[in-house]
Amino acid sequence: MQIDAVVLAASPNTGRLATESDEAFEANIDILGKPMLSYILSVLKNVPEIQNIILVGPADHLSDFLNENIKIVEPGEDLISNVKIGVSQTQSEHILVVCSDIPLVTEEILKDFLDAAISSGADFVYPVSTEEDCVSKYPGVERTYVKIKGVKYTGGNLFYIKERCIENLWETIDILYGYRKSPVKMGLYFGLGFALKVLLGIAGLPEIEEHVGKITGMKCKAYVAPPEIGIDVDKPKDLELVRAVLSK
Repeated sequence: MQIDAVVLAASPNTGRLATESDEAFEANIDILGKPMLSYILSVLKNVPEIQNIILVGPADHLSDFLNENIKIVEPGEDLISNVKIGVSQTQSEHILVVCSDIPLVTEEILKDFLDAAISSGADFVYPVSTEEDCVSKYPGVERTYVKIKGVKYTGGNLFYIKERCIENLWETIDILYGYRKSPVKMGLYFGLGFALKVLLGIAGLPEIEEHVGKITGMKCKAYVAPPEIGIDVDKPKDLELVRAVLSK
């Protein structure tokens, strides 16, 4: 089975990480002598099912990563545009979209996710990690959590989707990305009644999967993943954490 991977690597280094590195783009920030982007690319290259990698980012800054299995395409104006640009270059029914700033993800973690996603038969699979797992493995890690039926979850930084369902997803992705730091707004998007069920602990992950499926017209699945999928590098404390972990 062939899977095409879209890697998002177009974020300019103009935010909080600018104090830690003078690289023009976050994907090239140094982690133990290697660009941050190289970690996830190395993982993708070693997953046999992944045949093609579409790297969305500025070619003049990412040309060192170009090879026979990696195609670089110029980015658009924002994250959603970049996802659309990358996906438009894929040729497989099965698509993985992944951010470039998750250097703790391993081949085993990614392969387990893909195996579970494809075997589930779902059209769209999104990983979540529990606060308990995140904090117990990486004390002090800072994430945004949503409480669902007594368990606090944080979202991951990749997703799986079937090519035929892409058009169904754009509007929802656009809205949810804008609400990603606001659990209340995200909940209200799905309807006040349903949001109350989540807040009151009545609705769990299966109910959310079903509800999102009705909104998007797809079979949706949440995958409870290891914390590494949810730990991205977007502030100095994150960079310090991943450098310490990877140095071991």
